[in-house]
Amino acid sequence: MSDTIETDPSADDPDDERRTFLQAVGGTAATATGLPSTVSATDQNGASERDTVPLTHGVASGEVTAQTAVVWARAADEATLHVEFSSDEAFSPSRQQHTSVDSTTDFTGQVRLTGLKSATRYYYRVWATAGDGENGPDTRSAPDSAPTGTFVTAPGSTDEERVMFAWSGDTWGYGDDPVEPPFPGLRTIAEQEPDFFLYHGDTIYADAQTPAGKITENTPIDDALEIYRDKYKEMRDPPAEVAEQTYLQELLESTSVYTVWDDHEVINNFAGPIEPLMPEGRRAFREYWPLDRDADARPGDSNRFYDSFRWGKHVELFIIDTRQYRDPNVERDSKTLLGDEQLEWLKDALADSDATWKLLASPAPLGHPSDSWATPADRTGYEAELLELIKHIQTEPISNLVVIAGDIHKSVVGAYDPDNDGEFEFFEAIAGPLGAPAGLPDDLYSPLNPTEFFAKGEYTNFGTVEVDESGDELTINIYDEEGTEQFSKTIQTSDINPETKSTDRIQSTFDEDADGWHISQNGGSDHPNYREIDGNPGGHISDEESQGGIAWYYQAPFKFLGDREAFYGGTLSFDLRQAQTDQQFDAEPTEGGDILLASGEKKLVYEFRGSDATPDKEWSTFEVPLTADAIWVDVTSEEPLATEETFRTVLSDLEVLRIRGEYRSGDDMSYLDNVVLTKD
Repeated sequence: MSDTIETDPSADDPDDERRTFLQAVGGTAATATGLPSTVSATDQNGASERDTVPLTHGVASGEVTAQTAVVWARAADEATLHVEFSSDEAFSPSRQQHTSVDSTTDFTGQVRLTGLKSATRYYYRVWATAGDGENGPDTRSAPDSAPTGTFVTAPGSTDEERVMFAWSGDTWGYGDDPVEPPFPGLRTIAEQEPDFFLYHGDTIYADAQTPAGKITENTPIDDALEIYRDKYKEMRDPPAEVAEQTYLQELLESTSVYTVWDDHEVINNFAGPIEPLMPEGRRAFREYWPLDRDADARPGDSNRFYDSFRWGKHVELFIIDTRQYRDPNVERDSKTLLGDEQLEWLKDALADSDATWKLLASPAPLGHPSDSWATPADRTGYEAELLELIKHIQTEPISNLVVIAGDIHKSVVGAYDPDNDGEFEFFEAIAGPLGAPAGLPDDLYSPLNPTEFFAKGEYTNFGTVEVDESGDELTINIYDEEGTEQFSKTIQTSDINPETKSTDRIQSTFDEDADGWHISQNGGSDHPNYREIDGNPGGHISDEESQGGIAWYYQAPFKFLGDREAFYGGTLSFDLRQAQTDQQFDAEPTEGGDILLASGEKKLVYEFRGSDATPDKEWSTFEVPLTADAIWVDVTSEEPLATEETFRTVLSDLEVLRIRGEYRSGDDMSYLDNVVLTKD
């Protein structure tokens, strides 16, 4: 446990209202090369008569609230870490807290500072002394050589204060082409003087070759922890033959940090529950960052990295974990990205927040294709959880949501209107990388009905978010690594309205674009071909068999989905035609029949019958009754025909609507137009 020494008897130290002290955890078994384990230290102030132990990788502060903060450091050997802190740069008056570190945690430690004043700049300095402090900590001043840092505490939850922070991620090494330091963007962020830095994932590249080594799927678990720890060390202090510095220490000394993990802290695109190396990667991540998200943290055991942090009346930051609880990205109709417990926490926390702006720190974007929320060119399934979250945003409704993301190595700013009611449900800003190779932006995820304001790739970058004192405006800025502004957009609170408007008709006429529709083939999905002419009339979409196997389908965008129980008794209609009509076949219900409606595990299938059951070379109009009086097959029940109760249940939380596009054995091409969902 850490102790607090008051050098100012009048200083307040109220009971901590948020968490108990976070026990020190830490780094690798290797000590810094060339450093003695202890040095006899006395300075001109007579700071200490004990032997001091060198600190090896700088200092950092993080997880700041209005009353608390965590300070991190690493000693060269077993020691007691001392932290002196004050709102006066001269440390008069000041307070001290300390903790013991040893090889169990690779001599890293985190000291939780309590009793802080809100919206106040604090200064701190850290030093280490030999021993475990059983006789009490050293109460004298720090040595002159003690490294120092500074941070600003958050405003109170009712205080109207300006808030400005920076974010980015993705540093050092990627694939077979590692990117080496220094990283100018880290220094430039420090020069911006943000209230805090959101280090948004891939803070190391454990699976890229760097001097610290490389994690592969064949790395023995017994060796992994040392590699992970060495990766964090080289990010703060690179080998001399690589670079003099990374600028990370400089940034961490200048402001506090909230650190998010993503895949490369363990191994590329990992899914936590099935990844054997995950516990070791998680342990090193917790050891090397100033984290305060779990009161029960123990080395290698704690598994909660999601939490929220309030910054005044206008800002609440929600940090989520998209790696630890996710299902593997294999062929399933529905998978979890967050896990049930985290998803429910997020929904409740967003709904309960009275902050003007809700800022969701998601490692991967919601609206740009990646291996996470939206995976149109890969496996399907996480989209169902994305739909659940968006539906929750609409029904609560959760005002002024802005997603802050990284992961994809390009900068993009957009807004989304998934129900196509003319009002944005949320905005999203993506920044990075700081060091990893950068690619070109892809099209935004069309089923969310996106509006793209800015997209740029192939450069290193970071972003800032500023909320003004009134809370009326939020400004997003994107900068290159030298600090040159690339884009700026100011959002008003009136620009976001998540409430869904009632409608009697939902349609896609394809007169301007593909309207967010996708093609579903063999567990994967992709964009259809959009054709401006030859529709019925105007534009239309088409596709052809490209993967073989079972029948493929046109998949409806989010505006058709959600709560559609009011459409029970109504009609789904569409126009369809085929390039060739020989060798046509009936799709089995288990493959999806002609029409598939799905919600969770429930799947309803409809099949056309009779002489007009298959499309011709000319446009044919098909009408499907949305009622149990028609013959709908419940393929997930022992009872073959859907009941009204089941049908209404599926429509009330509709997650999938698919229209069969393939009717012919062998290679084929299909065309779709005028999809309309109408009430009775």
